[in-house]
Amino acid sequence: MKKTAQYLGYVLLTVFSLSLLMGMSGINSSGSSAAQNNSHLTFDAKLMDTENNTVQLTSVTIDGRTTFQGYMGKGKVTIPFDQISRLEMKGKNACITMKNSERLCDLRVKELSKVLGSTRFGHYQISLNDVVWIEFSKAR
Repeated sequence: MKKTAQYLGYVLLTVFSLSLLMGMSGINSSGSSAAQNNSHLTFDAKLMDTENNTVQLTSVTIDGRTTFQGYMGKGKVTIPFDQISRLEMKGKNACITMKNSERLCDLRVKELSKVLGSTRFGHYQISLNDVVWIEFSKAR
């Protein structure tokens, strides 16, 4: 009985020590540091849909993030909104105009991606495939 209690004590000490060390390791599985640094910023946007309706949005996100994610060839790119001035959609492909005027085109987007935001009349949601363009700005 005494050996069982001693063994249990060693197991508990080991589990506690490992959990403490893992917490201090700095391992972070929540994404890139650029996306994390951008997560506290909020953005406004003006958007035009495929039926030529324009909407002014506040607190805009794509799939709940303040980054654009797309595929360039076999690779995945993540671009924070604060680096994007305009996003243009043509079917399932996007063309990004960066703040420094550089353009990235032929970025494929996920079929289910959604743009979310608030308008003066309530919450707004639209499939990214139904968007013609979005112009981003930092919230005031």
